[in-house]
Amino acid sequence: MTIRIDGGVVVGWSGTSHELIPDGSLLIDGDTVTYVGAERRAADRVINASGKLVCPGFINLHVHSQLNIGDYLLGDRTKQDYLVANYFVFGAPPKGLPGPSREAMQAARRYSMLTALRNGATTILDPGSEPGDWDDYAAIVGEIGGRVFFSPRFRSRNIFTDSEGRHYYEDVSDRGRGGLQTAVDFIKKYHGAHNGRLLGILCPGQAETCEPSLLKEAVAVARDLDMGIHIHAGGNVREFLDILYAYRKPVIEYLAETGILGPRTILGHAVFVAGHSHIHYPFADEVKLLADTGTSVGHCPHKYAKMGAALESFDRFVKRGVNVGLGTDTYPMDIVSEMRYAALFARVVDGNHQAAPPADVFNAATVWGARALGRDDLGRLAPGAKGDVVIANVRDLRYGIVRDPVTALVEFGSGADVETVIVDGEVVIEGGRPTRVNGDEIYARAEEAARRVWDNWAQRDWARRTVEQIVPPAFPTRKA
Repeated sequence: MTIRIDGGVVVGWSGTSHELIPDGSLLIDGDTVTYVGAERRAADRVINASGKLVCPGFINLHVHSQLNIGDYLLGDRTKQDYLVANYFVFGAPPKGLPGPSREAMQAARRYSMLTALRNGATTILDPGSEPGDWDDYAAIVGEIGGRVFFSPRFRSRNIFTDSEGRHYYEDVSDRGRGGLQTAVDFIKKYHGAHNGRLLGILCPGQAETCEPSLLKEAVAVARDLDMGIHIHAGGNVREFLDILYAYRKPVIEYLAETGILGPRTILGHAVFVAGHSHIHYPFADEVKLLADTGTSVGHCPHKYAKMGAALESFDRFVKRGVNVGLGTDTYPMDIVSEMRYAALFARVVDGNHQAAPPADVFNAATVWGARALGRDDLGRLAPGAKGDVVIANVRDLRYGIVRDPVTALVEFGSGADVETVIVDGEVVIEGGRPTRVNGDEIYARAEEAARRVWDNWAQRDWARRTVEQIVPPAFPTRKA
């Protein structure tokens, strides 16, 4: 089947950069873009995009396939010792708690994947989720219709909270080798499934949870499988201090010694590196090390703003030669808004209104994200590229009168402006609604699962705190 998209401003690819084609036309044949220009070529279906912006599908480098139960708790008002590791409030539970049910995991995975897709991310990287039925996971990828890079997470030690609220690490009995084998088995079984929409990538956990020998083994496995790697690193001050005291070097230097850095490796976050104002460690140039090794960074600005921190800075990394892509990590998984956050926080951090120009953050959400995944057929609209397209409405009262639609999308847009999403030449979001699944049903099941956990949170909390104690509501509820 062929699809032609007419009349919008098409963000085409010149061969070296994006370029705007007013009143353009885009032709997709099967799963591949075959023409970008001004001609109206014959097609089985024509989509009228007049007045809209026609973009390459966005790349979201950080989507955990879970509900926003934990994301909501990032604003914990009761503890002061997280050191920007606020995910410990849900990610470091008391030992011995049962995991979520299969039904809850299915609801979470459907909801998170659909949320990211609805907001314009045609490709996501899932760097680890709760253990569960991995056959279910693969089936859900096929249901939703987006492109997903994933394999089960593995690590040498887990994180727990004791009865006094202190966080501690405990070694996994096999130091992560069983988890690595599970990831390998998943990749061998499912890499390339659903017409290439489910793809493998090795995902060792957080840098401080993986011993050097495990990371070295992961590098060898990735080489044998011809896979990329994602690892959380530079994510919080607790991690930085743990590695510094254990190995006498900062996080990126630690990873470099294991051999894990390189052009096929993505670091989730890389916020707390030598030179960051939160840690006052001036004895290394870790940004240069990232650039020299060709390692990519998945930058998640909204998540860190929630916790009062920021990458220092987007411009510093880009100008030093680091490939930076964008991820959301936290809800609402809105990759369009994430471009604006990346720009605004960079300008505040640098004290420079010229920092993080629209072209750079748009590149981060498209071609630079694709580069991080080793896929030059994603993140651009050109003959031979995958038929991944996002159509966004920028003709809206809240935008003002638009002169440059890409700048307008970056400065004012959100995922709510995304009307149509096409993956591999298939329309999977139309008129803001999913075409493959019942979005209302997915929302209802996710809401039920989330409320059940929130309402019973005290049973799993180290201090028997309720959600309302951890994150007090903005205003009290009137009593009847």
